[in-house]
Amino acid sequence: MSAGLKLHLAVLLFGAAGLMGKVIAMPATQLVLGRTLIGALALALFIGFFAKQEHRYGWSLVGMSKLTLLVGSGIMLAIHWWTFFYAIQLAGVGIAVVGFSAFPVFVTLLEALLQKRQVQPMDALVTAIVVIGLWLVAPSISWQNATFQGLAWGVISGALFAVLALLNKSLVSVFGGLHLGFGQQAIAAICCGLLVDWSALRISAYDGVNLLLLGVLLTAVPHVMFISCLRHIRAHMAAIVTSLEPVYAIIFAWLLLAEQPPLSTLLGAGIILFAVVLGHWYQNRAAA
Repeated sequence: MSAGLKLHLAVLLFGAAGLMGKVIAMPATQLVLGRTLIGALALALFIGFFAKQEHRYGWSLVGMSKLTLLVGSGIMLAIHWWTFFYAIQLAGVGIAVVGFSAFPVFVTLLEALLQKRQVQPMDALVTAIVVIGLWLVAPSISWQNATFQGLAWGVISGALFAVLALLNKSLVSVFGGLHLGFGQQAIAAICCGLLVDWSALRISAYDGVNLLLLGVLLTAVPHVMFISCLRHIRAHMAAIVTSLEPVYAIIFAWLLLAEQPPLSTLLGAGIILFAVVLGHWYQNRAAA
């Protein structure tokens, strides 16, 4: 399988993961606990059998600052997935993923802040276009409206994912991609486990099967595929393909859950996708 096809398949599977927020009848915290626990176990098995030599340094040799960042990124992952699934449960898959799709803009703005450089005119233009796209999707600017709440939580989820992406830049070279994914999901599972009311935890056979599907096929498998293909795909191309995740999620929700998005949602999603691709194109052109 070519690296390009593997990348598209990984993003396709990530896009399908959002459906589980509607399919599995569990609160968001329990849902994230199941996803991260099963995902961590699946990655541990994969590392144990197939990727023992991915990273040759023991974790005991890693500095305390990097371990602290790892723990922080695991907590960030838990909050990111909680806000994402909560947004889906509030407003549906389409609205939540449209809010999340703004994450590349947060990456650009955070990089400018961390590097202490001025925001470029193109970055400001892309941000303005994304805001217009979100405004088209929002039914009304009122926290009493569940759709607006879902959109807002989706945007927050995207912002948290942007922070996580920047953290991963400094951590992946230390721990390796697979070990980093395992560590983050294990820490996220521990965090959720501390917050869950275990006495109230009830999992039906149907939800249990879907949790396995979510943790293995829609989390661990695409994670391995995504990491492996990054060695052969240019970073800007990977970012553009990743921007298709909300598109895949909306299509899946439309076909499998009969969540037919209104024209305003499709138009807003299209505008945001255009802005993201425009931003990546400009960055690639400037770097050439």
